[in-house]
Amino acid sequence: MPVGTTVAIVSVAAVLLAGGGFLAGRGTAPDDVEQVAGLVEAQSTQIDILGDQMAEVAATAGRPVVIDAEIRDKLSDTPPACIEDPLSLGCHVQACWQYGQSAAQRPQCQPFEAELVRQKAQGCAEPVPVP
Repeated sequence: MPVGTTVAIVSVAAVLLAGGGFLAGRGTAPDDVEQVAGLVEAQSTQIDILGDQMAEVAATAGRPVVIDAEIRDKLSDTPPACIEDPLSLGCHVQACWQYGQSAAQRPQCQPFEAELVRQKAQGCAEPVPVP
C-alpha cells in the first residue's frame, strides 16, 4: 500500500475518532460522568495509538529507497528509450525488438518500425504515439 494512502487512511480514522468522541460526549447525559469518563479515556487511548502509527508511517516514508540486485537486474532489462519516456514510439520499437528476441510468439514490429521511420523522415520533434 502506498505511503500516501496509508497516511490518508490514518488521518481519516483520527478525524472519525475525534468526531465520534464529540458525538459520544453530546449524546450522554451530564449525570453519567463515569460513563463519559470511560468513553473519553478509551478515545484518548485510540488517538494515542493512531499518533504512534502516524509517527511510524512518517519514519518509514523518510527512509531512503534501497534498490536490491533483483530490481537492478530488471531495470537493466528495460530498453533505453523506455527509461526517459515509456509511452514514446521509440520505446515501443525497442521493447518489441528486445522482447521479441526471447518470446516464442514473435511480435509484429513492422507497424511500429514503419511509423518511426515515417516520423524521423518528416523530422518530428516529438514522436506521436501510435494508437
